[in-house]
Amino acid sequence: MCTMDRPARTTPEVLWSLMSDLERWAELLPTVDAIERLDDADASIGVGSRFRVKQPGLMPARFEVTEWHPGSGFTWEAPGPGVRTRATHTLTRQDGLTLLRLGIEWTGPLAGLIRILLRGKTRRFLALEADTFVRLAEAGAGRS
Repeated sequence: MCTMDRPARTTPEVLWSLMSDLERWAELLPTVDAIERLDDADASIGVGSRFRVKQPGLMPARFEVTEWHPGSGFTWEAPGPGVRTRATHTLTRQDGLTLLRLGIEWTGPLAGLIRILLRGKTRRFLALEADTFVRLAEAGAGRS
């Protein structure tokens, strides 16, 4: 599993308001070119919500939310030929700060190859995403 932690001088609620606004990720994050909701756009996001995500230099992936914990995090997964991608996004309080942890895990017969091919890009993307969320939250861009 590849993880990236970033402390933030803000509340989990502010970070959550940015992180959970999945439909705005292409606008907020340099690591997302496009994101499209594949189910009822009027429904609240939660377990079972599906998205098509396009990231620079990667094939589009279809992610489905498998865990949704308002205020503290979510997980979504994307199946693919020979590999399943699981991405986690969690918020915890620590020493008066909010700790943002982003993670990617690959499983399946091709997981080892994917790890070799994408580890560097994944670490860069996770760092960019974490830094962007923290910067926006600390600048007051999130709604509490």
